[in-house]
Amino acid sequence: MSFLKKFGQVALQVGKVLPTVGPILSAIIPGTKDDAVIARATGAIDPIIKIVTDVEQIGTALSLSGPQKLTAATPLVAAALQPYAATRGIAAPGLFKAGCEKIAAGVVDVLNSLKEPA
Repeated sequence: MSFLKKFGQVALQVGKVLPTVGPILSAIIPGTKDDAVIARATGAIDPIIKIVTDVEQIGTALSLSGPQKLTAATPLVAAALQPYAATRGIAAPGLFKAGCEKIAAGVVDVLNSLKEPA
C-alpha cells in the first residue's frame, strides 16, 4: 500500500481521536485549562501532516531523496508554526529551524511506523 493511501486512512483515525485529546490534556497538564490553547495546538497537527504528505507526493514525482524532501518540508512546517511563534517571537532562529526539521522528520517517522489497515 502506498504511503499516501496509508496516510489517508490514518488521517481519518487521527481525526476521530483529536477531539478527545484536548480535554484530556486540559485535565492533566497544568496551565492548559484554556480550550483555545489546546485547540490551537491540536489544530497545528493537521496542516503539518498535510505538508509532509504533499512534499512526499511531489518529491516522489520528482525523484527527490529523503533528505531533499526534508529540506523542502522544513520551511513549510516553519511557516505553519509561524502564527504560534509570532505571539512570543523567535529568540533563536537556528533552534526554531532545527525544531521544525525535527517535527517534519518526526511526522514522517510516525506515519511510516503505522501498520497498514486490515
